[in-house]
Amino acid sequence: MSAAACPRVVVATPTPFDDDGNVSTDGIARQVRWLADQGITGIIAGGTTGEFAGMTAMERVTVLESTRSALGPAGYIMGNVSACSLDDAVSLAEQAIDSAGKPDALLVLPPFYHAPFSQALGHLGVEAFFMAFFERYAALKATKAVSLPCIFLYTFSMHTQQPVSTETYGRLAAKFPTLLGGIKASAVSVEQAQEFAAAAPQHTVMIGNGRSNLASLRAGLSIVSGDCCGVAWALSKLLRLVEEGDEAGAEAVQAALVSIWRVTVMDKYDEVPAVKAAFERTVGTGRATRPPLVPLSSADASIVADGMARLRTALDAIGGAAEATPANGSPQKRAKRD
Repeated sequence: MSAAACPRVVVATPTPFDDDGNVSTDGIARQVRWLADQGITGIIAGGTTGEFAGMTAMERVTVLESTRSALGPAGYIMGNVSACSLDDAVSLAEQAIDSAGKPDALLVLPPFYHAPFSQALGHLGVEAFFMAFFERYAALKATKAVSLPCIFLYTFSMHTQQPVSTETYGRLAAKFPTLLGGIKASAVSVEQAQEFAAAAPQHTVMIGNGRSNLASLRAGLSIVSGDCCGVAWALSKLLRLVEEGDEAGAEAVQAALVSIWRVTVMDKYDEVPAVKAAFERTVGTGRATRPPLVPLSSADASIVADGMARLRTALDAIGGAAEATPANGSPQKRAKRD
């Protein structure tokens, strides 16, 4: 299995589209290189923020390969291979493995669309899907000449309607300890994430909850963010202050992220169009989305840009100017301004 360590901070990138509506590989490169300048070395390519549900299988491979090309071999990339069909999920995993994207890990959601008749039956169905996926994924080991990326379960029940229970996660970790890398738990509390950590102590728990970034890091968890992707320098600064033991500085950064970025910007808009508006401001990749998502208006994009500027000003006054800090925590060069 691929043994690269998951960074403490990972971002889920949006997928830029060109004027004809095609995936923009140039736009991906500009986004990824900008993120690297901010000290980000862990990226989810083609996840929820990346509009995977609106892309073809080949486009998803293109996003993965373009991300690897821009980030380089040292970066940590998670490829999303989620699909409602078990056959499609396995096929997407095999395509990712065979691609030039060379993912370090793969993300798999439970099947989505069908709401569970009951929580108990829902958990049974989700576990059956993952058990079958892991059995078939394990069989790929005999046919591949490269190390297989580890698998991260992906729970995001506000979208899938199907949560992954801690019991299911624990049983999968016990049965497939080398295939499973951990879990990406989005829109859950720190307490829920800690339950996942307790169920499989040797595996990584990544929590996606912008209001709890600091609490998650203090709890020893990794954090994953789509909403803060366009202000990644804020996440790098938060990690640096936590690892330096600057409690007051870290608390001030988290407070600014909530009061400025979440309350006045991200809570007002659909996350994906808002993040795209942020990247339009930063690297000029535009606001285009695929239906049913709708791009932000120019007026709303200006509100996003204003929020970015106010957040930067607030963070520059906390514990020194915002610096790029890679996911291993050691400071690098100063981050570029928006």
